[in-house]
Amino acid sequence: MTTELGQRQTRTRDAWPRQRGGAHAASKTSRFRRTSASAPQSAQAPQSPNVLWHTNNRAPAPLRVAAMRSAAAGLCAAAIVATVIPLVVLQVPDAIGWSPPARLAAGGSAVVASLLRASGLALPAMAIAGSLAALAVRWLRAGPVLLAGLLVLAVADTLGDAARTVALIGVDRSLHGAGAGVAMAGVIAVVADRRTYRQAGPPGAGRPFLASWFAAVMLAGLAAAPELMRHRVGSGDWHVALQPCPWLTGAALTLAALYATLAEGTVTQTARTDFPAAERAQLALLTAPVAGLCAVAVAVTYRGDGAVVAAAFADAIALAGIAVITARAGTAARFAIVCAVTGFTLAPVAGAVTALTAPTQPVTPPGVAVLAAALGGAALAVLTRQPHARSLTAGGLFLAALGLGALDLAGLAAPSDRMLTVLCVPVAGGLAAALTASLRPATPVGALAGVVILLAGLVAGYLAAGAVQLRALTGARSLTAAHAALATAAGHWALVAAAVTGAVALALTCTSARRSGRGSGAKPADLARGAPVPGAGDIPDHR
Repeated sequence: MTTELGQRQTRTRDAWPRQRGGAHAASKTSRFRRTSASAPQSAQAPQSPNVLWHTNNRAPAPLRVAAMRSAAAGLCAAAIVATVIPLVVLQVPDAIGWSPPARLAAGGSAVVASLLRASGLALPAMAIAGSLAALAVRWLRAGPVLLAGLLVLAVADTLGDAARTVALIGVDRSLHGAGAGVAMAGVIAVVADRRTYRQAGPPGAGRPFLASWFAAVMLAGLAAAPELMRHRVGSGDWHVALQPCPWLTGAALTLAALYATLAEGTVTQTARTDFPAAERAQLALLTAPVAGLCAVAVAVTYRGDGAVVAAAFADAIALAGIAVITARAGTAARFAIVCAVTGFTLAPVAGAVTALTAPTQPVTPPGVAVLAAALGGAALAVLTRQPHARSLTAGGLFLAALGLGALDLAGLAAPSDRMLTVLCVPVAGGLAAALTASLRPATPVGALAGVVILLAGLVAGYLAAGAVQLRALTGARSLTAAHAALATAAGHWALVAAAVTGAVALALTCTSARRSGRGSGAKPADLARGAPVPGAGDIPDHR
């Protein structure tokens, strides 16, 4: 029996019959050519896409087309945020109360109460539809969800002219709210899609510009929406409340269709797979509490003042519980808390202040100041390094709390545009910085959960502000007394909002200090979101 243990290993190319003469020289030359042509490809280090853009001569066209398509999709996403977010927040104020239909207003206080109750259905419908649309993003891409919400808004705008009765007004406002909630979920999904694409691309492919742009437009829209809707209703008739901006709806539909076309076949398609089972369950668990919170807010309008106050306390406690559970169990983290504070405080304060300003007061200076402050706060959050994001979130909330407290100290009996411009700058800038800094580490599911909580916070905040106003109006028998009572209620609500914002900022500061002093006690969820490993620089060398 023979073995091959001592024999040399036979190479694969030596197993073939060797050629002689000219054939051998030709094959040898061709083999060396193949080796020399393939050696640099296997030996060279992986190059970045920017280098391949200039050095790869085999397929430059696909790379160039993909880069141009990605850039166009990014610009389209920024335009979507600039058009859809104002369209959504304009559905929040109950603008029909500033100019009710004369035929219905002549029916007495009961008919007016039914009209206000029907037109107020938009906000609960928005919160419920937003929670359901967040689940729909799991199976669909952001583009189809956004298109569906905008189509519902277009249908509601079309039906606005035909609404003549209280029931039809309630149906139309519910459609507006549902479409706005679905569109809001679609917008935050677009923002998360673009951020997922940048993270999948080359390192340093761009700062989270879209997240900061979203936060700035959202804050400015929530602050300016009541005044804008009152101005539009005052310059037209009550149908404007059912058709806030039809041309903006058409522009948003065009942009959404363009984005759905540009995002087809890119990395953004895979964003729907970034939904772990635990986070899908967290989104599903949000639907029932949000629906219950909205049901309580609608049902209590048929009761007296005491029931409204009790329901406001219950909704505020429920909102706090939902935000804390989502922040601890999911990947929304601080974003859920900041969204709850923003929805609960900002829009109700803006509505209360708008009710006290003169109808002829200019809208442009305060609106421009709020937008500039929001952009400045968001830009500061983008330029801040990620380890300091928690401190910036708490600092932004502290600044917003100071601005809200200054509103109460300045007096709201006859607020001027200059005073509002000065006092709204810290509120908008602080909340924008906190919102941007907390959105940066959030995952796509966490961003969706935060937006759902923001819509639920709007419902709870308007209910609580209404309860404060009802308590203040008790005993008012004249128009002057009612105006004074509303000014007192607006000041009290600004003080409550400042206390809530400051308490949350203090809690975030204490939590950050406790985690930084804990050393190696960081949670795995924090490390998965990109937090630095405590004590990583103290690991000894294993020699």
